Amino acid sequence: MELLKGIGLFFLHPLFYILLLFSFLIGYKRVQRERRNFNTRVYDVVDNLIVPLFPGLLAGLIVSIFVIGLGIVIPIGVFVLYAFVYVAILLAGQARWLSPAYTGGLTLLIALVLPEWVTGVTIIDRWIIEINHVQLGGLALFISLMLIIEGMLILKNGNKQTSPKLLHSKRGKIVGAHEAERMWILPIFFLLPAGPIFSTDFWPILNLDVSQFWVMAVPFAIGFQQVIRSTLPVHAIINNGKRVLLVGIVVLGFSILSLYLPIFIPIVAIVAILGRETVAFLLKLREEKDTNIYTQRENGLVILGVIPHSPASKMAVKVGEVVTKVNGVRVSSSQQFYEALQLKSAFCKLEIIDGNGEIRFAQTALYDGEHHQVGLLFVREETHFEEQVI
Repeated sequence: MELLKGIGLFFLHPLFYILLLFSFLIGYKRVQRERRNFNTRVYDVVDNLIVPLFPGLLAGLIVSIFVIGLGIVIPIGVFVLYAFVYVAILLAGQARWLSPAYTGGLTLLIALVLPEWVTGVTIIDRWIIEINHVQLGGLALFISLMLIIEGMLILKNGNKQTSPKLLHSKRGKIVGAHEAERMWILPIFFLLPAGPIFSTDFWPILNLDVSQFWVMAVPFAIGFQQVIRSTLPVHAIINNGKRVLLVGIVVLGFSILSLYLPIFIPIVAIVAILGRETVAFLLKLREEKDTNIYTQRENGLVILGVIPHSPASKMAVKVGEVVTKVNGVRVSSSQQFYEALQLKSAFCKLEIIDGNGEIRFAQTALYDGEHHQVGLLFVREETHFEEQVI
């Protein structure tokens, strides 16, 4: 019953609903962009909540086991500071800033320099005292664990349902890209030291040999955002996840040292922030350097997106493949693709060059009311749409 009470109170935390709203807004903005680019949505708004749901719950459980198993104790004052950092970063409107490197690193740096002043408000003064007297080595260790979990989430879940988009290149041409933007919400259980500051009847109490603790479930979020133009989304995102995982392992090493040598505590925050920013910079630099594969060609149409549950999805057509013929007719534009489909309104046969450069055929029956391009999305020939320049 105490465990159920703790889980139930998790849903009363205001940050949980702020994060849910932000995740919904990410999905809403994505759908609006997809409609501007392709006159149709690719995925529902709620997919931004559903796709990361189970991975986030599982990741929260794993982190909770390590936090409680390692005996990491963090007072409520630090959680309040963490929440304020989250809200400030959310105002930027970009999921990538919700990486533990930024949220955790900034919280750790603020906790290090926060002066011990008196505001006259009892509860705030208690939080400030807690922040100034907490052992920050435990927080540093928690940040490193979260960074490692971020890398794992990107590796396993980051490439699910990436969204196709259109961009204007610096030369004014329309090119395609894929964007992965996601936020995982993690419910994490913490041990909090019992005492008059935390006197309440709302949280269960663990009676341990050394002291008395409460268990509190706290919502945390891990954000992720990446735009891919030069390769398939899955390859680029896996590469990103491996690099973030490496940063997390390096930060873990410094956080272990900080448990014995407090001088390493600020180093943990700095290495986390700079390491995560370096990963993002190197990936962006590579995308700008390499050739965009989602462009208009003279021979064939590069598949930029596949709408779920469409005829193309049933034919197992994949992003990055090239359609060279439709019903025996060579195509090099979406208009030609549409016209070739009309030759056989009840049937579609595609000649495709797959990722290995080999030719294969895909065919299916067509029915009324289905997408006019059998669910395939290509780079548009039109030049009038509002989008960012790369």
